[in-house]
Amino acid sequence: MNDGASPLLRAQGLSKYFPLESGMLASLRGARAAVKAVESVSLDVYAGQTLAIVGESGSGKSTLGRLLLRLMQPSAGHVQYKGENIFTMNRARLRAFRRQAQIILQDPYASLNPRMRVGRIIREPLDIYREGSVAEREKRVHALLERVGLTSAHGRAYPAELSGGQRQRVCIAAALALSPEIIIADEPTSSLDVSVQAQTLNLLSELQRDFNLTYVLITHDLGVVRHFSDRVAVMYLGKIVEEAPTATLFAAPQHPYTQVLFSAIPLPDPSRRINWELPTGEPPSPLDPPSGCHFHPRCPQALKSCSSVVPSLKATAPGRRVACLLYEDRNHLPPNAPSIVRTPSSNMDGRETS
Repeated sequence: MNDGASPLLRAQGLSKYFPLESGMLASLRGARAAVKAVESVSLDVYAGQTLAIVGESGSGKSTLGRLLLRLMQPSAGHVQYKGENIFTMNRARLRAFRRQAQIILQDPYASLNPRMRVGRIIREPLDIYREGSVAEREKRVHALLERVGLTSAHGRAYPAELSGGQRQRVCIAAALALSPEIIIADEPTSSLDVSVQAQTLNLLSELQRDFNLTYVLITHDLGVVRHFSDRVAVMYLGKIVEEAPTATLFAAPQHPYTQVLFSAIPLPDPSRRINWELPTGEPPSPLDPPSGCHFHPRCPQALKSCSSVVPSLKATAPGRRVACLLYEDRNHLPPNAPSIVRTPSSNMDGRETS
């Protein structure tokens, strides 16, 4: 999917179940009851690109991000970093991997130690890995503060003395301290004001260009996805249902769930609309997902077989995969399937198309 290049990070058959060991739900559903947060996910992350993972709250995006960094153990499957399974790495190899793969969390205040000054927070990774002398570490901290738009004075402050945007810049500086190759950004702008969101995204884009960083962006903001990512993986109830280059996905989403997500994007003209049917019913629980295709109870295009057959993620075009029986074993939409049509005025940004 990337001109023959090997992926920097590859997940294969990745699953994570959280068993219910006590409580009313466990007693009602039996000893083997479990929340299926991530189920059989396979994806590739290529160097220098941004892969966006999108979906509703509870779809498993954040859990997947933590699995990619071995911040939790999987129930099944594995993740390879440059061809090596990160879950079988010994202590020395894992330590080397940790410096190459960092994370930026959603809440910049909760992820910073309130008892440590900002400069010490940024310097901590350098201290742990014993990078250079003390003077060199301090110099590195000042350079990082400046690079993310802060000053040495901010380095002497505590997190509570900074604004939300400034705290997120501290998190970014700390993630950059060890010069990583890949950064998992888990909703990095969701807790920020709109104007600050734009500044943070511009900063992340500049850093990617300057340091050849690879991002996995976890978000529910499709506007951010469209302008910031190279590829998009859409998750629903723990599974990837569609994956494609960003421009391709926004031009013509194929999976009915992806169409539902895009129907929620507001258009600047209320007279314009997207001709996609909305789902019915409530989202199912990951504790008891539906049989067959997980989306079939809510899908306006569901076939009879969708309730019993689990669709596999298959290529429908070069670089594009969809898990939907409408496309099973074919490279195009079946003639008898419901059409996917938009009016000439229904382009995602509200501009008319020919």
